[in-house]
Amino acid sequence: MAITERKLADGTTVFDVREYVGFTREGRPDRTCVTCRTRAEAKVEQAKLVALRDGLRNRSGRCTFGQYVDGTFWPACAGLEASSRATYEREIRLRLRPAFGPIDIRDIDRPRIQRMVDGCATESVARKALSLLKTILNEAKGDGLILANPAEARYKMPPPGRPRDNGLVITTFGAMAPLLAAVEDYGEDSVMKVAFTGLLMGLRPEERYGLDDDDVDADRGVLYVRRAYTPSSAAEGGNNLKGTKTDKGTRSLPMTAPFSARLHLLGRNPGGPFVTGASGGRISPSTAQHRWARFLRWCADTGRDVPPVTLENMRHSFATSYLHAGGLVADLSPFLGHEDINTTYRRYVRSGADDLARGAGVVPVI
Repeated sequence: MAITERKLADGTTVFDVREYVGFTREGRPDRTCVTCRTRAEAKVEQAKLVALRDGLRNRSGRCTFGQYVDGTFWPACAGLEASSRATYEREIRLRLRPAFGPIDIRDIDRPRIQRMVDGCATESVARKALSLLKTILNEAKGDGLILANPAEARYKMPPPGRPRDNGLVITTFGAMAPLLAAVEDYGEDSVMKVAFTGLLMGLRPEERYGLDDDDVDADRGVLYVRRAYTPSSAAEGGNNLKGTKTDKGTRSLPMTAPFSARLHLLGRNPGGPFVTGASGGRISPSTAQHRWARFLRWCADTGRDVPPVTLENMRHSFATSYLHAGGLVADLSPFLGHEDINTTYRRYVRSGADDLARGAGVVPVI
């Protein structure tokens, strides 16, 4: 490998980096030449070519998708959160490696990617696999293995799957009353805590599970949101305690009046988690889901006519009810911990048929 200084016709000096990095598909030496404006840039490109020559392709000039993932991409994922690694591992194992593993990374094209997409059961599954493939191929492009990323093209998606939740959102605090009353009558501490912090404080599910008992300051009337507790995988430790979703997700919230009024119903666990599981430790997301489903079955068995809102949509319900009670979006957005006020409008404000009718009713007769 050499760095050669060269002058252009206009007198400008450039630096050429030349190196054989393998062989072409036809068996001829694959010679790469990169022209840089400065010697420092040339040395950077020289290091890249050395890596390309010595690490990424084998002696035939071939680098399969599986080789690149195992040798380059996956080791670089060591610093990611456990939940992200678990998601990447699953997508690579179930969809990407079966589709592209033994294929030279240069031969991954749109027809092959479309066949992988067609093999996915639902649109959401396909988009997740396609997104990771795009990330991997962008890394390969940066390493000089490919010139373009075919995963960035448009693809025909499979049909949507069944929604993860029932889409139900309670739109006023008054409509929450039967559900809150049923939760209180049920009397299970963990169910009350996840319901009250979701419906009356608007916390994300993972923020509720991440609360410590000391984060609920009854004397000051403040609830501190400092961390999240998310599912990961058995291989990565089961669950993952981490920081909040965004910088603005870490926040100090004044307790709403209905939440404060119900604090006396809740057990305390000084020095430990606010919502506890069977062993007394922090409740896992799956356990919280099972307990809420058991509560809803109890409501059905006892004839309680309550809206079966999911743990995820409690937050949506709080946001919509807050606005219908006269609250301002500008105040709601930081309360929910959003970075962008448009997120509050786009994702957490929903109107039902009654709400639309009420809105139409404010238009005067003219």
